Amino acid sequence: MKIISRNNHPSLGILASVQSFFVRFHLAQIARASNVTKAKGVPFHVLFCYLLSTIFSNKSTYRDYLNHQDQLSFSDKTFRNLLNTGKINWQKFLIMLCRQIIQFIKPLTDQTRRNVFIVDDSMYERAHAKRVELSAFQFDHAKHRHVRGFRFLQLGWSDGNTFLPVTFSLLSGRNQVCGVNSADGRTHSGKRKLQAQRKATDVVRELLSSALNQGVHASYVLFDSWFSSPKMFHQLREMKLHTVAMVKRSKKIYYRSNGQLMDVKDIFKTQKKRRGRSRYLLSVTVEAVVAGEKALPLKLVFVRNRRKRKEYLVLAATDLQLSENEIIQLYGKRWSIEMYFKMCKQYLRLARYQGLSYDGIFAHTALVAMGYSLLAVQHREQADDRTIGELFYLMVDELADVNFTEAIQQLLDLFLEAFEDEYVLSEKIVNQIIEKFLEKLPTRCRQQLVKAAS
Repeated sequence: MKIISRNNHPSLGILASVQSFFVRFHLAQIARASNVTKAKGVPFHVLFCYLLSTIFSNKSTYRDYLNHQDQLSFSDKTFRNLLNTGKINWQKFLIMLCRQIIQFIKPLTDQTRRNVFIVDDSMYERAHAKRVELSAFQFDHAKHRHVRGFRFLQLGWSDGNTFLPVTFSLLSGRNQVCGVNSADGRTHSGKRKLQAQRKATDVVRELLSSALNQGVHASYVLFDSWFSSPKMFHQLREMKLHTVAMVKRSKKIYYRSNGQLMDVKDIFKTQKKRRGRSRYLLSVTVEAVVAGEKALPLKLVFVRNRRKRKEYLVLAATDLQLSENEIIQLYGKRWSIEMYFKMCKQYLRLARYQGLSYDGIFAHTALVAMGYSLLAVQHREQADDRTIGELFYLMVDELADVNFTEAIQQLLDLFLEAFEDEYVLSEKIVNQIIEKFLEKLPTRCRQQLVKAAS
């Protein structure tokens, strides 16, 4: 017996938000620049808006199609062909969309705020994947075991308030469960598949280079210890990018301090530490040395580990003008990408696509990133301090018997009825309270209420 009935009617509010997003950020022009071409049949914007709206439906695209197929003008094969096509450059699509959104939020951001690129990876698990193209056994550091799937390498952009996914790659590995069907390096599909089989550090530079070439810029690159090495610092500095990263406490990685090559543990032992309850224990300038390259100055900041008082974390910055507190604050912005991974996996159906084609999985992941970008824009436009997670629940109507607009209208009617016979508050004051309440609602809901009232 179902206690709460499910709403199987298509959400016009979500579809209207997606269509508005499509027009507002000129996605038709971006699609043409990304090699999205349809000579006949259903237009791309119709399929795109439908696929993006299903990201918020909490159902697979196919299940959503079965519920609404009598209202749609295309078959399930139509949108599957769009997902599985290898002609579309989804990475370029995402970068150009990110550039448009950055231009939108730029006037809302203080000019002195430092914009950053953030690099990180997460597991894209397909536990029962035996025939998924390019899937491989990956070591999951959270579960401490090998799982089938991909290494989801993400490049993001942040101004400290809004995080935007710029571009990504789904990396395979040496222990592949299923090999590649075909990889012609002249096509966009082939380039993605060949990129998936390269080293993560090489792919990071490719993603950064693509973003810079398309006009997405930032002053610093943030990443954790998995990507940090003297060679990486040199390569990013050649791209005219400064780095703020966590450094591995390894005996195999050396930095030049006082003319001697030492690892960070030996550097910590030989230097005088700060006393008291300072945020950091030690700050020292060293050099990152790579054979055949000029030594690169680095500022190492040894930070207290709040969880384990006897241990410490090591941050490195190539910009020597940054103070120790600024380095710590900048690295703190990296946390936003962890929230991005959590949102995509728990609410936006990141790893729940059941296709076997690498192109289809890649296209679905790009749609998830665009869905998150839509939420990021909604979040930036609101006057209140709600999180993206709460905005998501406003958009998803899976358990609703009435839509959000009708529910608000009913609440307002009940509010007016409750104070109808009360003489403590005048009608003018009640109307002012309602107006302030309406101002706090999302823009889309406020517009729908105005239409309903008229």
